[in-house]
Amino acid sequence: IKMTLLLFLCASVCSVGGADTNHKAHRHALLKNEGTVQAVYDMVDRTLPGSKNHFVLSITRGTSGKSEVSLSDTVDGKINIDATTASELAYGVGHYLREYCNMTIGWKRGGGSDLHIPKSWPTIGGGTTVTKTRIVPWSYMMNVCTHSYSLVWYSWQDWEEFIDWMAMSGINLFLALTGQEEIQYKVLKQFGLNDTEIRTWFNGPAFLTWSRISNEYGNDIAGPLPRSWMTAQHALQLRIVQRYRSLGMSGQLPAFGGNVPIQLKRLYPDANITQQGDTGWMDSLDPLFAKMADVYMQTLISDFGTDHWYQLDGYFNGGTAPWLSAVAPDKDSKHRTSKGQPSLTATGLHWNSSALIGSATQRTNVDAVACGPDTPACTWSGEEHGYIPTPACHPCKPWPTANSAKAMCDGTPGCGGISSFDGGVTWELRAGNKVLKSTLPGNLSYVITNDAACHPYEPIVTDPMWRKRGAAAYSGLNRTDPDAIWSFQGWSFIGWNSIQDAGQLKGFVEATPPGKFSIIDMAPDGDGEWQKWNANYWGANFVWTALHNFGGTDGLKGKLSHINEIPFAALEAGAKNVWGTGFTPEGIDQNPVYYEFLLEGNWRSKRVANISEYIVTRSHRRYGLDSVVPEVVTAWNLLVDSAYSQDLSTQDATGVTHLGSSEAWSFEADNYTPTSTLCMIYTAWDALIKAGSKIASPIMTKPFRYDLINTGREILAQLAGPAGKNFTAAIGTAKIDTHAVTTTANLYHQILMDLDTLVNTDTAFQLGPWLSNARAIGANDTDCVADGNYPQMSCSDFYEWNARVQLTTWHPTPNGSTQVQPSDYAGKHWSGLIKDYYAVRVQLHRQQALVDAAKGQPLDANATAALEASHAYNWTTATKKYPTTPVGDALQVSTVMQKKYESYFASC
Repeated sequence: IKMTLLLFLCASVCSVGGADTNHKAHRHALLKNEGTVQAVYDMVDRTLPGSKNHFVLSITRGTSGKSEVSLSDTVDGKINIDATTASELAYGVGHYLREYCNMTIGWKRGGGSDLHIPKSWPTIGGGTTVTKTRIVPWSYMMNVCTHSYSLVWYSWQDWEEFIDWMAMSGINLFLALTGQEEIQYKVLKQFGLNDTEIRTWFNGPAFLTWSRISNEYGNDIAGPLPRSWMTAQHALQLRIVQRYRSLGMSGQLPAFGGNVPIQLKRLYPDANITQQGDTGWMDSLDPLFAKMADVYMQTLISDFGTDHWYQLDGYFNGGTAPWLSAVAPDKDSKHRTSKGQPSLTATGLHWNSSALIGSATQRTNVDAVACGPDTPACTWSGEEHGYIPTPACHPCKPWPTANSAKAMCDGTPGCGGISSFDGGVTWELRAGNKVLKSTLPGNLSYVITNDAACHPYEPIVTDPMWRKRGAAAYSGLNRTDPDAIWSFQGWSFIGWNSIQDAGQLKGFVEATPPGKFSIIDMAPDGDGEWQKWNANYWGANFVWTALHNFGGTDGLKGKLSHINEIPFAALEAGAKNVWGTGFTPEGIDQNPVYYEFLLEGNWRSKRVANISEYIVTRSHRRYGLDSVVPEVVTAWNLLVDSAYSQDLSTQDATGVTHLGSSEAWSFEADNYTPTSTLCMIYTAWDALIKAGSKIASPIMTKPFRYDLINTGREILAQLAGPAGKNFTAAIGTAKIDTHAVTTTANLYHQILMDLDTLVNTDTAFQLGPWLSNARAIGANDTDCVADGNYPQMSCSDFYEWNARVQLTTWHPTPNGSTQVQPSDYAGKHWSGLIKDYYAVRVQLHRQQALVDAAKGQPLDANATAALEASHAYNWTTATKKYPTTPVGDALQVSTVMQKKYESYFASC
């Protein structure tokens, strides 16, 4: 039976795609929702009540195939906007409000919006028509984790605002994953599982991402999942899909990935299912996979309709999730090994980035080169002014001299040159040999002039088993929806570099018809994984994104000149199969300037020539300013040259969320002197404070307040780093010095408490809204129970418990535990969380250190762990209310804090 099914799948699917890997980027017509004009008028009325009569909106389906929008003045003083679909039409409205009216449309936790009816509406002017065109068809956002780290507690009102923001930002493709547990529940019941088996397999609401498809880490984390949650989220999704489709957007629905409760093995003992915990991983070649995929797809489309896009990540080999290290051996292929596979080694977050991206040493395509006695030596160009945009390794170690970097590049396949970003002090290995012009004097490069000869590649051979399994997985979509597009998150293969790895991915590409396998290219800093193996994904369409953030954590970062290459570098390299751009952070609500800059890239005809000037202009519009404010110019020039000129870790490494700090960029080795980069951020904060006295009257706009507080937050967060390091050093000595412990603890604790006070002046950095939104969802439900050693909880308490656990320990800490894994992976710089969790934790360590010092012994690790566990349990199960509106005057508090800590920046 298995062989018959396999041959059927290969005949019905593989023959469509065949071995034809020369996919045309847009061979098939784009399946886009057109939406309606009325839906855009309704959006305008929601966003800016009373203003829709100022717009004359229309949709004209063009014949050029371009996605575009045109804006012009009407004779009676209105704004005429005409577009190819409702998506471009909504973007046109947003473009007018931002660029002509100096308004801001933003995330609630990213500075919010600044919208108002102007005294007189600005004109387009000059009797001209302004046309904006997408360079590539799709503007994409979202990561599977975004639904947990940012959207989990969204009400319908929140979703309305979020969808309107996406529409006015030009986004026309995103992950529509809400409500899928109800679909799975229906399907799993149909295949014989009972209510308890299903609900205890799902995680709690704050952790649903990690019991979905192949992102699964564990089951019943902070669960079980209540039925009331499933039905409510299903009803919410019905409203979500109707709204975004009316605005011309497309949503990627979740497909069936083969991860099921292990109890299914009891009902189907002959099925090829591998156990990992209480989860079963089903081989896509097993007949049961096809049966379940069909029922799942029929149920999904019956309930939610379809935009023909389906998010489906996995290896489909009966192994575990792509994010885990324990990959089951492939019984059918001698080529299958674990080499190059992603891994999860520490906690249940989702993955260990260092294991996945590489170690401290360079990880390169070492298996991809055919070196022999006839391979010529690499030859080098002279020094060129400019930079090569893409790294040749993850991460790239800096080399102290150009010659040492060249020597490493010579032996590194995929390395086409070296670049320095600091005037030749250090050098990095870069992929490709195209040097881009730069206005910065410190950008220097050398390129290999005979790269193809000195770095020859072996031919990449398709892995036949991956092709078969890919065909089976795609058939699970295609049988129900003949127009199905399989969207695959590229994080699944972010650490793949070998020829064997390439053959496996190529198998998936060849398993699908041309144009039906789309990769979300999601390297952490937007490096562009499409450049691996010199393969350009073998012609498969891809969406080029930057991941940028893990866990929705806080921190000013993101190299704007880096993402300025998206998508231009790909198009210039002949990668016509780049059909989208966007961003894929695990959590939003941070660094809005980075994401806005990236989104706008799809509407620009070329790179931004002067990024500082562009961002300064954007900031004046963001603050609603009609004239130049010199302090705003100063602040953002400095921020562009500092925080937004560096790609840092995707995680928070400050001393706020972690005891101590692993940040290396902000202070010199003496743990006291701020670096030039941090000095620039500090000076930018000072400039924003001075600007505040000019532009905060009669009222401070939310976007300005956010930027003011966020910049000050960064300064105090970085100060917490050396303070935390000094404290952990004091309590970590064999003979504890009580004076050192007390002194360092007091400073560390004080910085955290001051940071709490500062961020409490802006709602974006308050714990209260996160908890109150969670509680509101469970207000009318009574079917919530927490598994494990926890008190009886109402549904509001249950959801708040989920919300608190996600921010802190990630895994729930039962009462009576003597140890806890304080992951703080999704920690936030939020008022309330800082004061009552992080600062208290410092005091607990101080307390134990002084007790042990009195005994003449080193810190008792077991006693400290027990204190941490008790603290974690007490805080995560508490129901203390926190403010949901700003506390204190943002400008006054900022001024006080800047004055208090200015001595630490005297060297600046």
